[in-house]
Amino acid sequence: MKRVILLLFVIATGISSFATVRTVSNTPATLGQFSTIQAAIDASADSDTVYVYGSPNVYAGFNIVDKRITVIGPGWAPDKNLPLQALVNGAALRNSPAGGSPDGSELHGLVFTGGVNLSQNAVSGDFGVNNVRIIRCQFNTNTEIPLGASGFLIEGCLFYSYLNFNGAATYQNFLFQNNLFWHNFFSVGFQINALTNSVNIRFDHNLFTSPNNSGGGVAAIFATNCRFLTFTNNIFNQANAGSNLSFSTFTNNITNNITLNSSNATANATPWAVNSNVDGGGNVANTSPGMVDQTAVNAGSSNALLNFTIASGPANNSGSDGKDMGLLFDATGSLNWTNSRNSRLPRIFSMNITTPTVTPGGNLSVTVDARKSN
Repeated sequence: MKRVILLLFVIATGISSFATVRTVSNTPATLGQFSTIQAAIDASADSDTVYVYGSPNVYAGFNIVDKRITVIGPGWAPDKNLPLQALVNGAALRNSPAGGSPDGSELHGLVFTGGVNLSQNAVSGDFGVNNVRIIRCQFNTNTEIPLGASGFLIEGCLFYSYLNFNGAATYQNFLFQNNLFWHNFFSVGFQINALTNSVNIRFDHNLFTSPNNSGGGVAAIFATNCRFLTFTNNIFNQANAGSNLSFSTFTNNITNNITLNSSNATANATPWAVNSNVDGGGNVANTSPGMVDQTAVNAGSSNALLNFTIASGPANNSGSDGKDMGLLFDATGSLNWTNSRNSRLPRIFSMNITTPTVTPGGNLSVTVDARKSN
């Protein structure tokens, strides 16, 4: 049992040497200091961390308004014996001149079943939230960023619905990296909307894909005048960038199976050749990228645990950085899609008592298998 206590201590101290870590659980099977995320946030100070245990129950949504908080769950598909997610019914980050700021907050390893508002205009005088990190989260419903914002990193995430921006606001210094955008265009007509006034917004090493390639019109990813974006090393598989994307630069991207019902199927397949977009070189049009599970991806599977590595072909080692196009599988560091399913915190994979009976005064043997997915 000492090994378990030591591991928990390492987890707590590894988050920050100075900040306080508060734990949340809404099930009696796992004891936490708080039963709701909001209560833990309310009790926290600037730079504190809230760790949310996996649970079969959905957590109530939470707001971060006047302090910089890191909220961490176990991941969108925890690789452990009890793979419980931290399901959360929405969240909102709001910056107000009344005092305090959520700038610099982070969300890790959470699965959002309700809407997420990353820069909420809740009261008069609100302004955008900046320098937010969204790491290895899953979004099942809409995500809103209605106020201008800067300095966002969105990495290792799953998007099953849309990202909605404000065409009248300005967004700058966003990096979308190593994310899976699964576009169900039969229920949502777009996936990223109104990213119009963009400064240094980059999509790098993402996989954009949709359920199938027939009927329903064009599976347009971008809608309502998205402009001035940069695309590097992405795969657009059965997912058209869309006629509402313009003045954007494409470098080392690949499109595949984009022959949808449209008056201009060729333009769908080569977004870098239309709408004043720029061909930065290294792009490949309407060719299979050659993922290991390419057949399942083409069939419309939304399983984020498929093998998306590139076996061979035009996407193999063809990125602007010498890596494969699409999702990253770096051997070292945090940018490996295989690791994205888990939180970046160490975790107990399994814990077994190896002595079936213990005599009075005897020793109890416990085997703990702890792993990390940095």
